[in-house]
Order: sequence, then C-alpha cells, then structure tokens
Amino acid sequence: MLGTRDRILAAAKEMVVTDGSQAVSMRKIGAIVGVTPMAVYRHFPNREALLDAVADECFTETAAKWATVRLPDDILEGSKVIVDLFVDVALESPGLFSFMFIEERQGARRFPDDFQTGESPTFELLGGHVAAAIADGRLRPIEHWRIALAYTALIHGLTQMYIGGRINLSGDDFRQLCHDNTELLVNGLAPR
Repeated sequence: MLGTRDRILAAAKEMVVTDGSQAVSMRKIGAIVGVTPMAVYRHFPNREALLDAVADECFTETAAKWATVRLPDDILEGSKVIVDLFVDVALESPGLFSFMFIEERQGARRFPDDFQTGESPTFELLGGHVAAAIADGRLRPIEHWRIALAYTALIHGLTQMYIGGRINLSGDDFRQLCHDNTELLVNGLAPR
C-alpha cells in the first residue's frame, strides 16, 4: 500500500501524462487522492515542488528505460534510434513530453552547466553516442555536448511544432520527418 506522499505523486504524474502539467493543482490532486489540499501541502510545500518531484520521477524512469536500448554503432542509425525514443514520448503523451523537455520548471536541468557535467540522463545518452562518433572520426571534432545540443534543439523544435499543430502529418510521417532532418544534421557534421 502506497503512503500518502507516494499516492499524491502518482496522481500528479498521471495528471501530467494525461492532461499536461497545467492541469495539476493541489486541490485536484487532493480530491483524487482523497485528502484535503492542506494534506497535499504537508508533503509538498507548493505546486512547483510537486511538479519537480514528478519530473524527477519521470526522468528517472525514462533514463532507466532508455539505458536498456542498444544503439547501433553507425552514427546515423544510432541517432535515429535516439530520435525515436524522444518521438515515442511525444506521440504517446504530448503533455508529458512538453513537461519534461520544453516547459519552464524551477528544478529543470540547465544548459550549459548541467549538460556539460552529465547531470541530464536523457541528454547523456545522446552525448555519449556523439562522443563515440567523434572519437571514431565519424563526426567532426567538435565538443560532443555542442553537437548533442544541436540534435536536441532539432528534435525538440520539431516535436513542439508537431504537438502545437504546426506540422500536419501522421505519427509515422512525423517520425520520418525527424529521421530526414537528423540525417541532414549528421551529414552536415561528417568530416570533410
């Protein structure tokens, strides 16, 4: 049996997944869990602290899931696998994708410090793949985190456009668009 704090966290996470973070309120979470809003505040001092706890849990779960993925050695094929991981989250739960990767949040990891020091587990998957490709001479010798940031900006930008209705494609066609743009990026970073 989950304790009250864990039930609050689970309810908030479910609300983020299904309706996005904007739907989360202490009152709604209290009603779902069957406690007063003040009881919610006993466990989380404010909405931001609750959302930070949800984000930490979501990133931990996502990183654990992604850590099991075997990336192909080929830089383009491996990059497509990573793109698919992000696109899967976006297509399965646009609200969760926005919450995790786009929305402003007090406890969010920040570029450059948190990214350069390896404190973003989802960014590190891509960063490690890029670093290996640089070391093998498959990409130009540019700082790996700078290339990983370009990948991230590309996929996050396309995904936000898709979630916002600015890209009118099926899920499969959107995934192909992301792969095509990833290929452009990889080809542009290949040694000359």
